[in-house]
Amino acid sequence: MSALNNPWISIKNWETRDLLVVAALGIVPGVALLPVVFVGFTVRAAVGPLGTILNAGLFYLPGLMALYIVRKPGASILNGIFVGLVWIPLTPFGFAVAIPTIVARIGSEIPVLLTRYRRFDQAIMVVSGATAGLLALGVIYIPSSFQTLALPIQAVLIVGHGLSGAVLSGLLGKLLADKLAETGVLSAHPIVDSVDTGA
Repeated sequence: MSALNNPWISIKNWETRDLLVVAALGIVPGVALLPVVFVGFTVRAAVGPLGTILNAGLFYLPGLMALYIVRKPGASILNGIFVGLVWIPLTPFGFAVAIPTIVARIGSEIPVLLTRYRRFDQAIMVVSGATAGLLALGVIYIPSSFQTLALPIQAVLIVGHGLSGAVLSGLLGKLLADKLAETGVLSAHPIVDSVDTGA
């Protein structure tokens, strides 16, 4: 039975190679996304709350890739912890972005959890990205006083964060991971089943 078709992937089945991939996708993109963090706060200061939509999905991208590649419970959440460990000491607002990003990983796991970690097609990845974006927004909603904004602006925020997560983390994450898998470097991971079948 292939890894993709396993009816349930136990957390006890984690291997060292899985941890290495999850960690690498936390540390390397975590450093690479540092400019995005600074730009994001600058844009928000310039254009207001709607500026948070533009790059929000990129913050969850590494987690979606990690989850899609190793297909183990908690992969996205663990990845978020690694990203947070990079951001907290290297930015003056590390906790402000690290905590929502880690919490968002819970959102990304929920749709896949409901399939018992058996489905990793494009639709599931898009939904996972959207739920990540929405949960991350939920964490900062009241602390950022978004509830005081006009209802149309709140609606744009909610829809925008969902779409940003769906496209910039779910859709883009699957695309990048598939391209990486095609090189053969991920041959030891379940993602190869999707690449072989075109899922």
